[in-house]
Formats: sequence, C-alpha cells, structure tokens
Amino acid sequence: LKLQFLYFIGDGGATSHTWGARMRTDYKFLNLCGAVYNQGNLIFTGSGKELLSPVGNRVARYDLVRSVNKASSFECLKDVRCMDLSEGEGLMVVVDADGRGVFVNWEAEVALEVVNFKPGVTMVKISHNERYLAVVTGREVQIWSTPPNKVLQYRSVHLLKRIAVTSSDVTSLKWSSCDRYLLLGSDDCTVRLVPLQTPSLHAQKKADSTYLGMKPHVTLSAHRCPIINVFFANSSNTLIYSASSDRTVAVWQMTDRDRYQQHLDHNGKPPKVEENEQEEEEEEEQQEHEEGEEGSDAPPTTTELTLKNWKIKKRFFLEHDARLQTIEYHNKSGLLFAGFKNGVFGIYTTKPDVRCVHTLSITEQKISSVAVNKTGDWVAFGSEKLGQLLVWEWQSETYVLKQQSHYHDVSTVAFSPDGAVVATSSDDGKVKIWNGSTGFCFSTFRDHQGPVSEVRFANNHTLWSASADGTVRGYDLKKYKQFRVLQPPVSAQISCFAIDPSGELIAGGSLTEPDVYLWSSQTSQVLEVFSGHEGPISGIDFHQSGTVLATSSWDKTVRIWGVYSSSTSKVATGGMTSTEAITFNSEVITLRFSPDGLKLCVLTLNGDMALYNTEDTNDITPLRTVSVHRDVKGGWRSAEATNPFKGQSARHFDTISWSPDSQGILLAGNSKWIALYGAEQSHLLQKWEVTNNRSLDGMSDVYDYRAVTEAGNIHNLDLADDDSEDDIRKVTKLPGAQRGDQGKRKKTRPVARSKCVQFSPTGKEWAAATTDGLLLYSTEVDAKRFNPTFLAMGLTPMGVYGELEKGNYVVALLKALRLNDNDVCTRVLHGIPAQEIPFVADNVPAELLVSVLELLCRELGENRNVERVMRWACHMLSRNGVYLQKHASATASGAPADGQLQATLKLLHQHVVKKTADLARLSEQNKHTLAFLDVAGGLEWNVNEGKRKEAEAEEEEVRQLGHKVRAKDAGGYEDGVAVEADEASSEASNDAVAELPEVEAAADVEEDSQEEDLEEAQPKKVVKKVKKGIKRKAVPAERVPSGKKKKIVRKRK
Repeated sequence: LKLQFLYFIGDGGATSHTWGARMRTDYKFLNLCGAVYNQGNLIFTGSGKELLSPVGNRVARYDLVRSVNKASSFECLKDVRCMDLSEGEGLMVVVDADGRGVFVNWEAEVALEVVNFKPGVTMVKISHNERYLAVVTGREVQIWSTPPNKVLQYRSVHLLKRIAVTSSDVTSLKWSSCDRYLLLGSDDCTVRLVPLQTPSLHAQKKADSTYLGMKPHVTLSAHRCPIINVFFANSSNTLIYSASSDRTVAVWQMTDRDRYQQHLDHNGKPPKVEENEQEEEEEEEQQEHEEGEEGSDAPPTTTELTLKNWKIKKRFFLEHDARLQTIEYHNKSGLLFAGFKNGVFGIYTTKPDVRCVHTLSITEQKISSVAVNKTGDWVAFGSEKLGQLLVWEWQSETYVLKQQSHYHDVSTVAFSPDGAVVATSSDDGKVKIWNGSTGFCFSTFRDHQGPVSEVRFANNHTLWSASADGTVRGYDLKKYKQFRVLQPPVSAQISCFAIDPSGELIAGGSLTEPDVYLWSSQTSQVLEVFSGHEGPISGIDFHQSGTVLATSSWDKTVRIWGVYSSSTSKVATGGMTSTEAITFNSEVITLRFSPDGLKLCVLTLNGDMALYNTEDTNDITPLRTVSVHRDVKGGWRSAEATNPFKGQSARHFDTISWSPDSQGILLAGNSKWIALYGAEQSHLLQKWEVTNNRSLDGMSDVYDYRAVTEAGNIHNLDLADDDSEDDIRKVTKLPGAQRGDQGKRKKTRPVARSKCVQFSPTGKEWAAATTDGLLLYSTEVDAKRFNPTFLAMGLTPMGVYGELEKGNYVVALLKALRLNDNDVCTRVLHGIPAQEIPFVADNVPAELLVSVLELLCRELGENRNVERVMRWACHMLSRNGVYLQKHASATASGAPADGQLQATLKLLHQHVVKKTADLARLSEQNKHTLAFLDVAGGLEWNVNEGKRKEAEAEEEEVRQLGHKVRAKDAGGYEDGVAVEADEASSEASNDAVAELPEVEAAADVEEDSQEEDLEEAQPKKVVKKVKKGIKRKAVPAERVPSGKKKKIVRKRK
C-alpha cells in the first residue's frame, strides 16, 4: 500500500496540484497548540481521566488516557482568570479578567448565558446540587443562581445574596456537603464559617433567646499569615483544615457545647432582651427560614454548625524552607498536596500523624496551581511563569503528562511532508515538535543559543532550523538528536534559509551581512557565497527545479541566482539571465515560489503583493501587483496615542504560504487578520481574526479616546500603589521593540499578530504562529454534519439499513454515500462481510472513489477496525489503478491533476504511516512478553501432549489386560470342570462356598479403588474406556457347580 501511495502521489516536484475550479475557504478553528497553561486554576473532571487548563481566553482539555489535547470552541473576551466544573460535569463557569462570566454546557461546549460580575473576580465555586454559584470579588462573596436544566434560556441567572464578613480579601472558598454553609479563608488570617440561611429559633427553648446577641457566622483565628486554602475534612462538616502561607496547617473540630454559653454574663445568666423585640425577631427569623427551606432542596442537618462551639484540635507545620503557594486536600486518602514558591511540591499524610510522604522539584519558578483527581493517584501542577503543566503519579513516581509552552511567542511553524508532525520555534531558542492529531509536544531541541528565525523540513525525518546565533542546525527525528551544524565563513546572524527539493543544498541569508550562503547538507561545507545585495536578506526560496534561487532584501530588490553557475549573471540550467535586479518602490519583506513553480509572490513594506510568471525560466515577467494594505488594517493599539490613524500605515503582511494546489495564497503579519487570496485573479476570498482576546493590544476596532491622558495611554501607565513582586506592570514600548526589556520587572502588553502561516501538505489544514499560540484551522471540523448529495424521497437511513440486511451491499453503500451521513456510512462499511469486500469494491464507481477514501481516512483516524479498513483501502486502490494514474498526477498532455484526490491520498497515507508506527511501537514494547507467551504456550502444549500419549498407553495396557483376564477366566472355567470332575470332599467344597462372598467383596473393593485412581488421573472419556477393560463378565454362582467354585475363586485372586 505504501508503494502504491508513493507511485500515485509522486514527488510533488513538477506536477500540478489542483483541487478543482473552486478554492476551498471553509476553514474553521480546530485546535490550539503551543500553549499549555497561562494562569488560573486547574480542574480534574469527575472521572479523573481529563484535566482542564486555562489557555489564553480558551480552556484546554487534556485526555490523559488517550493523550489527546483539544481546546474549547468557545472563547472569552479576555484571558481566563478562574473557572469551575460541576460534579455532574454538565455545567461549567468560566470568568475572564474583566469579571465577565460564561455559563457553558460542557458536554456540548455551548455557551448558555453571559453574566457581567463585579470586576476583580478571583474565584468561583458551584454548589454540589448545581443550583447555586459563589463568586468571590475582593472581600465580598456573591451567591448566584445557575441556569436550570443546563439549557439556553433568557435571563436564567440571578443574584440571590451578597456576603461581606471579612475585613480583607477572600482567598479561598468551599461549599459544605449540604450546600447550606460557606467556608471562607481571607488575608486577615481568619477562617469563617458562614450560613446561607439564618438558624431556626422557633423550635428552640426559651433559653435559646441568647442566640439573638450572637453573630450569625463563626470566626476561627489561629494563623499569623494569610490563609491559602480551607477544606471540609469529612462529610458531616465537623472537621475543618486551614493552611496559611507560613506552612501552618490548623485542624478545627466542632464540639457539643453551644455557643450561647460563651455569652453568659458574669452571674451566669443570659443577657436581657425585651420581650416584644424578642418575639418580633423570632417571627422574622422563622419567616426567613421557612422561605429559605421552600427554595432549597438541600437535606436538613441535625446540627447547626454555626450554633456550636469550635476548637482547634491540633496544629502542625509542613517541613520545607520555602513559602507555601498553593495546597489541596484529598478527603478519602487524607493527603495534603502542597506547592511551594521555589518550584517544589510535597505530599503529606494526616492519618494518624502528619508526616511527609513524597517531595519533588518540578520547576525553577513558583507553582501557581495544584489539582488532585478523584482517586488521589494523580496530582496536576501548573507554573504560570514558565507555562508548565505536569501530572504526576506519586505512587509509581512517574509523569503522566509533562508539557511546557514556549517562553516567548511562537515565531515560526512548519509541517512535515506527510502532515503528521508540526515544528515550531520561538525567541527562547527552542524548537518543539508537536503531534498534529493529538496536540502534544513530544520532543524539544535546545541547541540554539539565540532566537530561532525559521524552521523547515527536508523530509519526514529531517528538520532544519536557523537562528540568530549564526548557525543552521539539522535534527534527526528518528534518533531525536542534532547531526549537522552549518556556519557561515564570517560571523553573521541567519535571518532566513531555504532547502532545495533534493535536500542536498541549503541556502541562508544574513541579517547583518548582505550575502547569501550556500551549504552542502552532506559535508557541512560552504559551496558558494552570493554577493550583490546592499542590505540585509529578508527572504529566500528555491525554485521547484532546484536550479534557481530567489532572494529579497531591504535594499528594495529581488535577485535570481543560478545555483550551479559560478557567475551570478547567468543560470546554468535554462540560460536564464538576471542582468538587472527586480526593483520595487519599498523594502521587500519576503517571497515564495508556488508549489508548481509557475508563479513567484513578493510582499513589500508598503502593503503590496506582486506576482511574477516563472513558467518560462528564460523570461520572468510580472503578472500583477495588488495593494493589500486595506485588508491588513484593523485594531487600534494603545501605543498609537498621538494619531491612531497614522499608526495603521505601519500594518503589513510579512509571511506567505501557498496552498498545495497553487490556487490560494495565505497572508499574515503585523495585524490581527489572516487573509486568503486567489492566485488567478488575486481577489480576497476569506479573512479570519486570529483571536477574540481583548487582553491583547490591537484588537479593538474603535479607538478608545477615553484612555488617552496627558501622560499617555492609561493602559501603559504604572498605577500600582505598592512594589509587590507579584504585580504585573506595564511600560511604554520602545519603537520597533516586540518585547519589553527583560532586565526589568515590568511587562509590555502583548500585541495581536501572526508571525508565520503554513498550509499542510494535504491542503485541508493550515497553521498560524500567533501571540496566543499555534492555531490550527481545518475543513474537517464539521465532517460529521449531515450533508447529503442527490437526495431523493426514498433515500433514508432505514432504507439503507434495509438494503444492508437483504444482502444488497453495493446498493447499500451507494445510498449511504449519497446520504453522506457519517454514522450511516460507518455502519454500512462495517456491516459488509469481509468476503464481499472485493466484489463491492469492483462495483463502486470511480467518481465515488474520493468519498470512499475520505470515509476510510475518518475510520482510521478514530481507530475503528484497522484490519477491515486496510482491506477496503487495498481493494479500492488496486481496482482503480488506471483512474488513479490518470487523475492523481499531471499527465504528459498537460492535463491538471485532481487536487482533491491527491489530498485524500496524502491524508490516507498519513494515517497508514501513523498506524504502522503505532503497531511497530506496540510490538517493540511487548516483544519480550510475546516471546514468553510463545515459549510458555509451547511448553504447555508439550506437557499436554505427553499426558495424552501416556493416557493412551495406559488405556491400551488396561485394554490388553482386560482381554487376557477374560480369556483366562473363560479357559479356567472349562479346565475346572474337566479337572475337578470328581468331588474330593464335601467339606472342602462347603468351605469354598462359604468364602466366596468375602473374596468377591474384596475383589470389588480393589476394582473400585482402581477406578477411583483412574478417575483422578484421566479424563472422563478415558476412564469410561478403562472401566470397560477392568470389568469382567461375572459368572453367576447358580450356574457353577458347588464343587467347582474353589478353582474360580483362586483364579479371581
């Protein structure tokens, strides 16, 4: 099958790739990679197999069992600050930095309602019955209702109550198991137990009137530093744990003593209360309690927690030398999971005594968040500073998940030729390799000493990267190590590079020198230095023939070089001349040849896109020049304070990516927009906004004049009152600077932009390196949507299933393809017997080959019956070989290739290669187990075979013995009659007759013991046969003369 793919797809060199007359523009958001954790809290789902992490203004979902990462389809308007998931996993609340909350049906990922909470929300918690939501804003706690039935309704969320009992900001919050109490921890070093309903007084005794002089909540004070977190340690809510930043953990226990006893006067009498006032207050409290019980379905408790006295049971300190940053408690195991400021986490047991179980240093920065799954086996940690996310299985001491984002923004992206792997780089000097289907990073290279400017694949197993440290490095993706280092003859920063189609030559341009260097990838030697430009090299690319090299520079020129010519004025192949450089009116940013080698696209700083015809290498002629500066404009920035309209002139596209069919051009750059243009007429086909995150600068379409002050834009001013190290400051950005000064504590506001875009080899996906991370867009997002073709009245799923049951497999498959429903097609594909696959494949029309192959691709991607799908693929390809040769590649007559068929074949090839690698890895991991099972199975077979032969031998021996006994018995009886014809004496015969029953009984016992021994050692069938051999046909005593019985008895013995 691989050979067929390689034959039909070709090398992609001089062939033409077209998808048809119409360019596809229905690309939709697929996933977000390159960022794993930004800020906020981590959440494990109820099953404990999935982890939720805030990433920018989205929520990333990590399946820890299948190793799949998927970003949420919904977005917040700003970065996610906090979130919570209900116990039933049906309702989720996500709150952004502006306090705007989104209620989401998590199963369908549909936003139910958006509520504008008070700005500065730090925590949200959903009650256990999923009816209430607690929102923490500073020192105030708001109680809101949640959308009923988790469906979309109008104004289904209402504010029910406000609670403000602390003197400082609330840092932690927990619901009681009955949802009637809130446990709060604050910066004032206190823990407060607050009831949501006033305690009932009408059922109390008259002595309980002293409760009227008490506060409704309980305050617990035992800490000297701000509270980090608080917990209910049991289901009855009678045990409380509280932890502070000085590593102190206090255990509080409820006693049987009532609180009113502490408010007695010095004479031991309760304080006096006027009778009328007392009755009025009792009536009001009773009415409030009844109203609260009507609207709440929480189970009643036998003990009012706030009416009892609480005391500190014990206090202990966590053994560590750093400040406590975050902590969580697991009720079932009684374990405390603590994260410290120096990047170390510890696990402490509280039963029976407190002791350290496990510690591990996981990062150099502070741990921002910690979460524990339901079973307590996996613990997740997030570090906001480095963007790290780790899941640790503490019992086996192994990593379940270990991911880290780029420290800076993703700068470049590249797809492997098979489209299965994506490579990214950043200014942090790292090159990361991502799995495009799972969204996980599986390899990181840290060899560069400076920012990485570009990455490119030479083949599926070779990756090259260029950096400002003056090197071009090659990486082997089979061994995951560096194998080549290319350096220019002089010290220079490499700004861009290109690889020829054969992979043997590498050309690089310098940012500090106006020269182009040509290396050999085999010997690492510099073959040629091209000189002619007068400014830094900004772009470079090889022609598909591999003999022509195009370069662009800031000197407003584009030059064409002959790779195999010693002179820069002549090109060896084709005789193309470049006596004059192609001159532009502005600085040239970058350029790219089309995949078919027929066009050259050039971008300039003034917002122009120029296309040149390179079909005839002897004469490069301009096709058209299109102004695209209007498409790149949009989004005012805070730095444009004096005149925002002049700042828009600095927006431009600076990266190009051709579609595999050479019919589309994807542009991105210093703007929030990504645009797709048609190559034939250069019309704008589609625009995408890279994000809706308003936390980034340059996202608002309307300039905010209210933010402009005499000192500048208010967003760039430092208005903090203190100098806390945890505050995020902002400074005015220097002209031309993309990042703030790394030597200062202040940070610049990130700008929404795209530094690189790249089409996948199949053309069905494209990736963009943006400020938020690596965005993936695909046309296969709505693959499961009902999209019928040639629909008729009688074409229904039930009709298709009926044809399948009747055995009309060809008709059933054709109707399913016309219905184009994913579930119906899958059921029909797997419902056809394996022996009928060749016959059905022969009768499928060639026009439906693409539809069948796309269905096979989906089935392989979802791991459904791989063997059956591979049988289908082999038969469909072998039966349609002539059609594939005619349409999968360009013919000699110049007929264009079927780009959709070619893209489908590449996608199928990608899945086949992935499955091959998975099976090879699975076999490699289990080869010793398989060898052991093979040997053990052989030994077991040999033992069973020996037992069987031994049983057969014993059976045969018993059978022969039985024959001999029967023969001797018959002969003895006759001899006894002849020899003992005369009676010797009557006494001897009488004695023999008397002894006969005892001897027969002894013989029967011996036969029974032999039969029991055989039953224990042999199967039932063998025992039956052996029994037949042992048993002899008994001679009736009545037929034997009394004088002859003695001889028979002797022979039986």
